[in-house]
Formats: sequence, structure tokens, C-alpha cells
Amino acid sequence: MADRNRRKIGRATQGIRIIAPIEIPGFEYNLTEHCNLACHGCDHASPLLPEKFARLGDFVRDLEALAGVLHAGDLRIVGGEPLLHPDLVAFLREGRRIGVADRIVLYTNGVLLHEVPDALWSSIDELYVSAYPKVRRRLSDEDCARRCAEHGVKLTVDRIEVFTRSLLNQPIGEPRLVQAVFDNCRVAAECPTVHDGRFYRCAIAPFISPRLAARGIAYDNRPQDGVPLHGNANLRAAIADCLTTRQPLGACTWCLGSSAPYEKHHQLNREGCRAWLAEDTQPAVDEVRDKLLGPPGLARRAARRLRRLM
Repeated sequence: MADRNRRKIGRATQGIRIIAPIEIPGFEYNLTEHCNLACHGCDHASPLLPEKFARLGDFVRDLEALAGVLHAGDLRIVGGEPLLHPDLVAFLREGRRIGVADRIVLYTNGVLLHEVPDALWSSIDELYVSAYPKVRRRLSDEDCARRCAEHGVKLTVDRIEVFTRSLLNQPIGEPRLVQAVFDNCRVAAECPTVHDGRFYRCAIAPFISPRLAARGIAYDNRPQDGVPLHGNANLRAAIADCLTTRQPLGACTWCLGSSAPYEKHHQLNREGCRAWLAEDTQPAVDEVRDKLLGPPGLARRAARRLRRLM
């Protein structure tokens, strides 16, 4: 009887094509857009954005839709600063239940680790702490390592001394440079994200529009750069194309990606945040152009000298 049933099932499924999910190393999900630090050069523009918390229902809906077509090694819970979210543990548990990724990695600046509930430690597989100069963390590295060891959690402490000056106040006006920035960008190659019901291949892309809005510039790259997760009959194909296309994102016009020059990490006050939005970022663009496309010709050198005199 069992053999006869298996033969029936085999005949019934002949011709049905089973499509495997897309496999990627990991993707991000922002639980907050704001942060308790104000780092100059933050590529999520957190010091410039208003307080915003992800909603658990949206998180579940987005990840369940994604789980139908994609599987990841890591679900990276990020911000802003995710420890600011009052329902953080619920997000971690739902992420585990949905199973879109094998591991859950929590990224934090560590400032609030001394306040987290015990349930957090048993809800993650890895804790990634970004340790910034002159930023006090009340839970010491030793105590943090002990808590992680007690729960079988891998601990990574990344001591960050510099930030990249990726985000721009003036757009890149040269399509050849936009393409070169995209082609050389580790973020676009390695850091996809899910944000507000869309899948992006680049974790910076969702924040270009709100950052420019803070500067009074209307530029919405999100429909171009993000794949809608809901009501999308071709979701798997759209995500596959998003991850493999060689066409630059709309965000790339306003970002230098991982080719951006470095600067020493420092915190901003309110005046500093306003100054960041007013900075002339063209010198950074010129520096990246020289690095990726070679030294400028006579005409471009003359144009640069003219800008400096204006």
C-alpha cells in the first residue's frame, strides 16, 4: 500500500518544478532608525533622522514573505541602535520562528547592554559590538564575554577608529564614476537589507531619501532600488535580479560606498549635525574619482581650481 501511494504521489508530481530558495550569506533588518550616539559619517544617517521603531507585525510579514523565496546564513538585527527598541526580544524570537536565516546576529554599540533582559542572551547566536573611541559601555568586555559564554553566543568586538565619508550633499554628476563606485562597493555586494516592505541589495539605500529630505532635497530612490515583498508574483526573480544586476542603484548617485575616504571617528552635537548637512562633499567625490578613474585631465583640473575660488 505504501509503495502504491508513493507511486501515485510520484506520478502526480511529475512535471512540477521545485524551485530552491535563493541562498545568501545574510541580510539586515533595522529595528530603529535613530540612535543613542551621533557618529559623523554614519551611513544610515541615524543622527539626522527622527525617532522611528520597527513594528513587530511588519517584521513578521516581511520576513515570512521573504522566507518563501530566500534563505540566509545570518539575520542581522541592526539600527540605528536596536537596543533602544522596547520589544527587541520579541523580534528576535519571531526571527527565530520564521527561520529565514540559520543564525541571528545582533549588532549594537553596546552602550545599553548592561540593561538588557536575560532572555536576550538566549535569543541570539552572535553579538557584534561596535566599540567607538570615548564611548562608555557600562558592561565591560570581560563581563560581556562571560554572559555570551554562558549562553553559547559568539562575541565579536570591533574597535572602530574611522568612518567612511560615504554620504553626499552634492550628487555625483558623472555616470562613469557612479558605475565605478557601484562596481567597487562592498556594501552593495555584501549587505542586503529589508526595510519597510522592500528588499534592497544595499543597506545604505533606504536612508538616502530621508537624509536628503533633511537637507531639503526631494529624491526618492526607494521604488527604483527596493523590491516590493508583498503582492509581488515574481518575487524570487525580482530579488535574484536585484542581487545580480550590474546597473547602479539610484542611491549610488548620492553615495561613495566603500570607496569613500576615511576620517577619524567623532561624535556630533546638534550644531554638528546641521554642519554635516551643509558640508561641501565635492572634494571627497574628486578624491574617489582620481582613485577609481585616474587623475583628471586639464579641463577637470581647471574646473576644480575654479570651484575652490568660488
